[in-house]
Amino acid sequence: MNGEKMLGDNSGIHTIDAHYVRDNLAAVYLIHEGNEAAIVETANLHSLPYVESMLADIGLDENSVKYIFLTHIHLDHAGGAGAYMAKFPHAKLVVHPRGARHMINPAVLEQSVIGVYGEDFVAKMYGKLQPIDQERLLVATDGFEIMLGNRQIICRHTPGHANHHIAIFDTKANAVFTGDVFGVCYPELINTSGERFIFPTTTPVNFDPDLMHQSINLIKNSGVDVFYPTHFGGVTNVVKYAEILHKMVDDFVVIAKACSDLPQTSEEICAKLDDYLWMKAQKFGIILDREQFRQSVGMDNQINAQGLMHWLSYC
Repeated sequence: MNGEKMLGDNSGIHTIDAHYVRDNLAAVYLIHEGNEAAIVETANLHSLPYVESMLADIGLDENSVKYIFLTHIHLDHAGGAGAYMAKFPHAKLVVHPRGARHMINPAVLEQSVIGVYGEDFVAKMYGKLQPIDQERLLVATDGFEIMLGNRQIICRHTPGHANHHIAIFDTKANAVFTGDVFGVCYPELINTSGERFIFPTTTPVNFDPDLMHQSINLIKNSGVDVFYPTHFGGVTNVVKYAEILHKMVDDFVVIAKACSDLPQTSEEICAKLDDYLWMKAQKFGIILDREQFRQSVGMDNQINAQGLMHWLSYC
């Protein structure tokens, strides 16, 4: 199997490794209820065969998929949306109101990513982004509800990482799919007790610490048992991790402000984030050495530094 049923035999939630950039970096989630399925996140078009394989493993096919949810439209979450919608003919795409127009016409989104990463990288990683028929979109207002068979799914607006971000609550599993607003929690970042190390993600360009705190609290106070960050896999102890994230968000802000008058601000912030997270990881009892840890989180540090630098420009 290319994924696994997480945290309980009857949860109906399957975690599928998208094999995006590397193993265990980005997940696609499959929710299974009777003969119906919903997908959360789409990574890129190259992840689609792994989803098809999981559907086959549980006895479903492309006609079983009724909904595809995007927590937000950053391309590691939404890059495969057009290809997925073409593959699953009966599916509706559920997306934040601010993201809907970019799914109907992805040209601006595509060009903005090309401007950062280059045309060759985008072509290799995502292919040509495919537009989605407006009639197949469902715009997720705050509190938007959908039934998947007898399973109630509720979308809540959760800004702070992106202003087009939603969290997706599965009331039957008492779980929430948190995208990027409730941190990054890679499976290799564990201590000797098997606990996961977590840290915030402050990707450009919509990081807002006050809104992120509000969204973390919304999830913390929801009473869910499990959160499923896109990066990566189901995690329990929601309240504990919420408090860790609150402290880290504040610390990230302090680090950014301390670098605000320095030349090459992004590089300075990145270096300080590297030191800060390694210090936290050591206290946590991480089983990786520093070089292994840096290999795991180094790209996140660079992107987080860029997001913090952008936030400094308008805070």
